[in-house]
Amino acid sequence: MLRIREILVAGTTAAVFFFLSVACAYTSTVPTLVYNFTYSTNQNVTARDSSTSIEGVATDALAGGTNGISHYNGSLTDKGTMTVQMIGKQQDGGLIVTISENGQQTRRAPAATCVVYGNTRVICDPNKTVYSEEYTLLRFLGLNFVDPNNIDAKRHWQINQDSPNLNITADYVIGPTTTSDVQVSETRKIRQSGGGSLTTDIQTKIDYDMSRTLPTTVDEYVTQRHDNGVAGTSTTIYQTTLQLVSDSTAKT
Repeated sequence: MLRIREILVAGTTAAVFFFLSVACAYTSTVPTLVYNFTYSTNQNVTARDSSTSIEGVATDALAGGTNGISHYNGSLTDKGTMTVQMIGKQQDGGLIVTISENGQQTRRAPAATCVVYGNTRVICDPNKTVYSEEYTLLRFLGLNFVDPNNIDAKRHWQINQDSPNLNITADYVIGPTTTSDVQVSETRKIRQSGGGSLTTDIQTKIDYDMSRTLPTTVDEYVTQRHDNGVAGTSTTIYQTTLQLVSDSTAKT
């Protein structure tokens, strides 16, 4: 069997899992989705380069002195397509998919096998590259992501995923449901301890098709802050947009 890992935040391996037995597999035409994507990241780093302690470092940098602190920044943008194939369903309700990415610049990754769940949990093959923008899409592909049984009187539901060093809280609000096309807003907070304080705040707008149980557009804005104490800090902004352009199962 194929080993897979669960990713709770980009670049962090939380645990190793194994596929459960497949309860249902698509044996004829494999349902395929294609999304256009845009991706950008901008990072600003403040790092202490001086070996001198804080107490002994001059702080009049603006007047021509030095405080042993340097500032760095960098950015990356790309756009292209993502392709998702629906392979089957697990007995525990997980949906088995493959996802690949074809960016025009650097964001390119061959197909990787993943399992997605309605509670936004995602598990992917640890031996394959899966980019953060792919996880953005995978998070909303699980069956029953929008589950009427979980929505309260304020048209809201919450998902919590906790572990000893990681806390994830996601709040969702759904718009009017007069048609199968609904709008969902996500406010997601990730707090990770160990190796410095890492906080991730995510704001996402999702156009979701209830009849097909999949997102048609996603607009995500992520602010990630890493505080290493006296060693320095970094702030990274990620922006991802996704738009469904092809669905092999759609009726014409």
